Amino acid sequence: MISRRSFSKLLCASTGALLTSTLASGSSAERETWWKTAVLYQIYPRSFQDSNGDGIGDFPGMTSRLQYLHDFGADAVWITACFDSPNADNGYDVRDYRRIQPEFGTMEDFDRFMAEAKKQNIRVILDMVFNHSSDEHVWFKQSRSSRDNPYRDFYFWRDPVNGGPPNNWPSFFGGSGWEFDKLTGQYYLHHYATKQPDLNWENPKVRKELFAVLNFWADKGVSGFRFDCVGEISKPLPFRDMTPAELEEDGNTLRTSGPRLDEYLKEMRAATRAHPDLYFVGEGWGMTRERIVRATDDRNRELSSAFRFDFQLLDVTEGWRKVPWSLPKLKAFNRENSFPDNPHVWPVAFIGDHDFARAVSRFGSSRPEFRDRSAKLLATMALSLRGTPLVYQGDEIGMTNFPFTDVSQYDDIGVHNLWKDLVLTNKVTAADYLSNNALTSRDNSRTPMQWDTSPNAGFTKSAKPWLAVNPNYTTLNVKSESSEPDSVLAYYREMIRLRRSKEVLVFGGYQDISGDHPKIYAYHRAAPSGQAVVVLNFSDEPVDFQLPSDVALKQKLLSNVSEGKTPLSGTLHLLPWQSILFE
Repeated sequence: MISRRSFSKLLCASTGALLTSTLASGSSAERETWWKTAVLYQIYPRSFQDSNGDGIGDFPGMTSRLQYLHDFGADAVWITACFDSPNADNGYDVRDYRRIQPEFGTMEDFDRFMAEAKKQNIRVILDMVFNHSSDEHVWFKQSRSSRDNPYRDFYFWRDPVNGGPPNNWPSFFGGSGWEFDKLTGQYYLHHYATKQPDLNWENPKVRKELFAVLNFWADKGVSGFRFDCVGEISKPLPFRDMTPAELEEDGNTLRTSGPRLDEYLKEMRAATRAHPDLYFVGEGWGMTRERIVRATDDRNRELSSAFRFDFQLLDVTEGWRKVPWSLPKLKAFNRENSFPDNPHVWPVAFIGDHDFARAVSRFGSSRPEFRDRSAKLLATMALSLRGTPLVYQGDEIGMTNFPFTDVSQYDDIGVHNLWKDLVLTNKVTAADYLSNNALTSRDNSRTPMQWDTSPNAGFTKSAKPWLAVNPNYTTLNVKSESSEPDSVLAYYREMIRLRRSKEVLVFGGYQDISGDHPKIYAYHRAAPSGQAVVVLNFSDEPVDFQLPSDVALKQKLLSNVSEGKTPLSGTLHLLPWQSILFE
């Protein structure tokens, strides 16, 4: 399931067929900014590669796969939460920010991973969960011990109101956002699980401790950080009740982008000035487009980029219910996310990550004969848009959703909490909840990486991995696709090669040339070095698309369909889920 609901609606305005793309080229300074030209690869450590047979992925396992990542074309890897944690939320409840999660290995294992990554010219980006810690962190243990403890205001504590919580804020994981602590007779704030108390960034001592953590890892050679739910670190004080409208959206608007967010981000950047090349990318949950623009404008020295999630919320509502999505809305998001009006803002282009169901199962075709073709189409889009592309593990081979049928199959704390809140209280039927979660649960993307046809897909020698392997691994795996020239994996590699060889695919402007066409998505990118035109058929049916008369195409660079001759003007006859990249 997805832990947070949609916080904004997308505009669907048509753009016409103008070909004057803005932001036409990258300056020399831009070309020297490593993260603008890089292809990022996201690793979910628990599910990537197990080396010791305990059923859980680890750093030695990741190290053993670095050659694969190099050959794939990854310039940097983002490793999701990997610090010491009791795993109330799979590592997003940190117990010690300077210690590797024991399940993943030791600090020596991490250092070996860093050394090998350097040999492969692969940079490393780490997840920083700074909105909250674990309730087992030493800071919180001290904080809850007494009202006058020096660490008390490392977190938010409030007296009961009318015998209950201080306000009506809900947790994103279900229930109240406040937990009563009997020892001191006060409530503490937790936007997420009760075991994830929110840190008090109003306290300068908290900020000093967290900034020291960044420098600790940067000193070890880490090249950047992804900041989890960064928009929530500044709270809207005082803690007033939410209105009914705010409650309807989980309070995303109220709880994000507090009054001191810019101040905190600037201070964080300044605190790491000894490492000026660091990539700071924020998780932009709940942040409006305008707010993200301010936080990522390179003149403001805050974040380098931010993940926007409007695209990822096109087919989900209430955090778990599947709804139909439309191509015009997807196009509207990409038009906004290209930031054509601001050359100082650099986006992230991604179609999947660890918090969402599998991309091909959501935005591709459910028909087996079109699965691979639609996976290639999504690769074409992700690797030809303006911004730094991020590939989530398994998407490069077209991994799909898991066939969940029972709540016991899920590991996700959010799924189980909402089961209690909705199903056990008879607000929703079990069948309704389970059928929707099978399509939307984030556990779909967390099943183990499918390496080969051996037991458990080569992920582990254990009889029982931490999460079940998708049974389709016998036909869908890295080894099989590595030897197939027409595989999804081979296509990703070719798209990455083209992105590296064609500067326009990195720094070129962006102009949608398909308007509100319900099945075709086409766009033009231009730079002094050349142009690119991308045409995508998001449907199970053949579709004709009339190229704008002022489009002058030179040649076809790549298509996910090899048959037939492709015209360079006039009408294109696209097969189901066909993608074509022209110059």
